[in-house]
Amino acid sequence: MDKGKIYDKKIKQIIEAERVLSILLIGAGANTEKNNFNFLRDIDLFVITDENYGFQRAVTETEGVLFDISYMSIKAFEKGMDEKLSFLINALQNCRIVYNINEGLEEYLNNIKDLYSIGPQKLSNEEVDYIRYKLYQDYEDILSRKGDILNVRFLLTNLFYNILISYFKLNGYWIPKDKKILSNIQKNDNALYGLCKSFIQEEDSNSKLKSLDKILNYVLKPYGGIIRFWKRKKFPLV
Repeated sequence: MDKGKIYDKKIKQIIEAERVLSILLIGAGANTEKNNFNFLRDIDLFVITDENYGFQRAVTETEGVLFDISYMSIKAFEKGMDEKLSFLINALQNCRIVYNINEGLEEYLNNIKDLYSIGPQKLSNEEVDYIRYKLYQDYEDILSRKGDILNVRFLLTNLFYNILISYFKLNGYWIPKDKKILSNIQKNDNALYGLCKSFIQEEDSNSKLKSLDKILNYVLKPYGGIIRFWKRKKFPLV
């Protein structure tokens, strides 16, 4: 199987199927030469069209090659850029132009790179406090269920994930894809990575609880630590 040739045929099919303005290669493929496409698990594409819809996605297999294709109308794309949607910034901050008849595309892509380098919008004080409160409440909830081993194991894993997502939000980092969360933490904070590694490798539930407590306190300490009670003030509706 030559994924490069199948990719070429897929690009042609997309262009012929509707009014396409731009096709961008995103994900791992953006940094991969076509003759090395056989090493990719799938090929991610972002298609901008002169059609009348918002955002659509198709995950399909063509001749044994998996394609994950995002479709966005030019109006929806421009609106998303005006609103600085993190989805667009994350997806397109590293991309390769495959096909383009839209004169304004390169300006948009340069703007996206600038926005990505600046980082996401800073959290408000209320949002930071909510994270400090909610994560601790979830930890307390697990402590109250210690007799329910199966549920505790599930909740521990879920809270571990939420703490790591909060770490990126609190520090003003773009949230990476799940498969890149640990590698990003290893690059940014080796101490936190060590705590994460200990949590993942630990099998005993009580020991995992202690490991998670260390992670929780480590992540929240720079922002004032945990919050046990919520004094009357604005509360996020989530």
